[in-house]
Amino acid sequence: MKKFITYIFSLLFCVTMFAGCSLIQLNPTKYYSQTVAQIVYDKNNKVNFAMKDLLEAYKNYGYQLQQNNSTLSSEDALKQTAELMVQRYMLVKEIKNQIGELTQGEKNVLMRETYEHINTTLASLEDEIRVEWDRVVNEDDKEEDSSTEEEGPTEYQEYKPTVERVYYEEEVNDVTKYKSKLVRVEEEKEPEDESDPGKFVQNITDADVSAEAWKRYMKTLQKNNEELGIKLSDEKAFQEEINRIYGVLEENKYISKYQEHLTKNLEIDSKSVVESYKQKYKRDYELYSNNESAYHTAMANDASTVYYHPNSGNEYVYVTHVLLGFSDETLAEIETLEKLYQSNSIEKSVYEAKLKQLQNIETTMIDYYDEKGNKKQISAQLAYEEILNNVSKYDKDVNFELRAKEFNKYIYKYNTDKGILNRDFAYVVNLDTNVKDQMVKPFADEARRLQKEEGVGAMSEPILTDYGYHIILNLGPVTNVVEYNNIDNLTWEALYNVKTQPSSEKTLFHVEYDALNSDETKVNAILTSLVNDLAAQVEVVNYWEKRYLTLLKQQ
Repeated sequence: MKKFITYIFSLLFCVTMFAGCSLIQLNPTKYYSQTVAQIVYDKNNKVNFAMKDLLEAYKNYGYQLQQNNSTLSSEDALKQTAELMVQRYMLVKEIKNQIGELTQGEKNVLMRETYEHINTTLASLEDEIRVEWDRVVNEDDKEEDSSTEEEGPTEYQEYKPTVERVYYEEEVNDVTKYKSKLVRVEEEKEPEDESDPGKFVQNITDADVSAEAWKRYMKTLQKNNEELGIKLSDEKAFQEEINRIYGVLEENKYISKYQEHLTKNLEIDSKSVVESYKQKYKRDYELYSNNESAYHTAMANDASTVYYHPNSGNEYVYVTHVLLGFSDETLAEIETLEKLYQSNSIEKSVYEAKLKQLQNIETTMIDYYDEKGNKKQISAQLAYEEILNNVSKYDKDVNFELRAKEFNKYIYKYNTDKGILNRDFAYVVNLDTNVKDQMVKPFADEARRLQKEEGVGAMSEPILTDYGYHIILNLGPVTNVVEYNNIDNLTWEALYNVKTQPSSEKTLFHVEYDALNSDETKVNAILTSLVNDLAAQVEVVNYWEKRYLTLLKQQ
């Protein structure tokens, strides 16, 4: 099967008008009514596709073939579009047989999306008109745009597991045993507005600009009809365009709905996940078991990609932190003060006194957003006290995960280090002081102290660096999931038992499972097989290439 078969399942499509397409033929209605493809199920059951159908297929998805392959000729693009048109028809017909028709609510959603596409096209035309007319956006719009420039807080993106472990009972030789298995987690979707969308309503911005956009839109639709030898009223032409766009969306909806249906019924392939992890583990064993320098370089570049650790548990420690950062104004003042001191313009005592004043934790103010989204300020000292009081409610030995989750809340409330936000894995700090630190020295030294003196779950006092005050939480040493001599006995349960961070629900199993993207690969394989089976079930598929290739000739 040719590579372009993937376009049968692709949800990418174009809902623009004919304007701008290179396939334009000025011939009468009879020309566009010619049959260019035909599915023969039997002598009494045939489906014909006209030249007009092919043009619409090219506009809706066939043009992507050339966009994604610059070496593809227009002739080959047309041939492949004709095949795609037939294959998509057969696929959608079979999907309807298997899962039934769309509900009225789903159809309402598609019609609303159709209207949105039309309004998007009209908005683009309005932009062009404003440029032509030198018409600036009105002041109300400007104020609305400026109000959205304010950067709000970064929200914690809680991981939603794609699969989860469940426990069940099983009778084995009259003995009840508890076992576990993986089940697929259905993705939560926001409810769609399934109410009747009614008739199309154009989004009006400037009355005259919107009116001109509508006028040009209709003119283009009518031009397309004229090229096809069709004469329609504006009302009828617009309804035909609605039907065309809706048809594309409907086809894609059936295909996407069937993909979801297949995904729900796929067997979870835990073996391939374990095998992927084992291969990467063995790869790193070969790379790093006898090469410490290469290992430390890899850990410094991206520790999350390192699967084997030569001195497991003794080389690195995971840490997270809240940076109560200095403001840009304070940092600028410190920089100026440094330059004055370096140039001997001020004495050391004056420099130190002024620096101490600028870096005072009680006067260092932190911006944050309250629960209502209002921007406020708090001193770094008070922020630390709040973190300490609430995190300390959870014992580091008994309630480590709850402690980590509580600390995580403040990363998204007070922290100014964007690098720590929404990471799968936390930062790592080397325990060996002979290895070059990737973090600033006061930070790294405190992380090492926490691990050596206080253990997993320990939280630091505010640690001053050039960036501000760091509150560090020790998440524990970086260890191997399994030792090398036992790697071939690795199970999916072992990977599932190790979280990427104690505050997250994501595990090492999820990292590998999601990276493999096995569901999409399997679903597309099933769809490809289905398309091949459907093609084999028909008596014949005819194509009249000489007819439709005349589209490439300029009249």
